[in-house]
Amino acid sequence: MPEKAKVTYIEWMLILTAFAAGAVDIISFATLGGVFASAMTGNFALLAYYVAQSESQAAMGSVVALIGFAVGCAFGVLLRRGRAQEQALNILLVAEAGLLLFFALYALWTPHAANAPSDHLQILLLAIAMGLQAVIGQSISLTTIVFTQTLTKLVGTIADSIANGDVSGLKDVKIQSAVVVSYLFGALLSGALIVRKMDEVVLLPFIGVTVALAMHRLSHRRAM
Repeated sequence: MPEKAKVTYIEWMLILTAFAAGAVDIISFATLGGVFASAMTGNFALLAYYVAQSESQAAMGSVVALIGFAVGCAFGVLLRRGRAQEQALNILLVAEAGLLLFFALYALWTPHAANAPSDHLQILLLAIAMGLQAVIGQSISLTTIVFTQTLTKLVGTIADSIANGDVSGLKDVKIQSAVVVSYLFGALLSGALIVRKMDEVVLLPFIGVTVALAMHRLSHRRAM
């Protein structure tokens, strides 16, 4: 397979997992007690705020998210060890999709009450899945959950290209911009569905990652 086509599939995988991360953050923040399940920088800030406000239930949700994310990262690294990139990405995407499906089914079939114990399980499932996704992004050198870093690269690439008068460097802007826009779209779509009280919103992260997995497997088959 030509290298250009291979990169295109990787870009689609990044875009789709970024969509999933945007959906996860809005779902967790809006329905699970004001917690970010993928954006750990924001989650640290929220934890400090909740502690300062003596909001123990909300603070516990942030702690669960942080622990889950760390567990997901550790699990992802172990799954990646000793495997070729193609195989590792396949296993990581399958594991993430499985967790997101479990979350969606559990959320749909469990009556929701604010700060219920079920919230912590749902937060944990989402955070572990996002920890796995962090390892996926690390494996292909572009994060789909830490957008301060992505935005820095995006602005830096544009500034360097303008300063050097070399527009060829702008080719990297395409995927960086697409990842940010996809995250925002996932967040916007999830927010709109939540406002309309559509419970099926919990399926969006699973759909995004499942399509990413399908794209990855398709690219592998065509390369054989």
